Amino acid sequence: MKWQTRPEWFKTALLLVIVAGATFGGYGVFMLAMGTTSPLVVVTSESMEPVLYRGDLLVVQARAPDQIRLGDIIVYRDTEFHPETSIVHRVVEIVNVNGTYFYYTRGDANAVRDEGYRTYDEVVGVVVLTIPWIGNVSLFLRTPQGFIVIAAIFIAILVLPEIACKKSEQQTQAAEAQSGTGATPPS
Repeated sequence: MKWQTRPEWFKTALLLVIVAGATFGGYGVFMLAMGTTSPLVVVTSESMEPVLYRGDLLVVQARAPDQIRLGDIIVYRDTEFHPETSIVHRVVEIVNVNGTYFYYTRGDANAVRDEGYRTYDEVVGVVVLTIPWIGNVSLFLRTPQGFIVIAAIFIAILVLPEIACKKSEQQTQAAEAQSGTGATPPS
């Protein structure tokens, strides 16, 4: 079957699959380059103000345990108290016990350091770049309104080309009928 005879919705869906594949493939390469499964993290609280703000997008890179320094801002997973989210806080103390590192953290806006310590297994990585405000898009898309917007955009991407092609075909047929150049049956 020739490409031109395929329906517009099929062409659009195929294009979306190609774009999604390239995006996820590119993200996979980025994950490998940064050495972590979460190289992009969005700040979701005010605990690091005035250095980081809610909605900032962070680029995170894995580091060896001995390469995490006092004062580094790290991203870690606290499976006991906050299993659903990553925490972004500053390393305020490091204890090395027989080659095992324990990192004590605190949010810059917090008066006291976090309860307990972080082990290297909990550390996602160290923040190497901050992009202000861009993460607000991600925060919006996590809301019910954001889900509705995304669904509407995908439906529009699939439906609008089909409608435009049908309208174009109708206009072409109408123009041909008016000019008399349309196909006429042989006599």
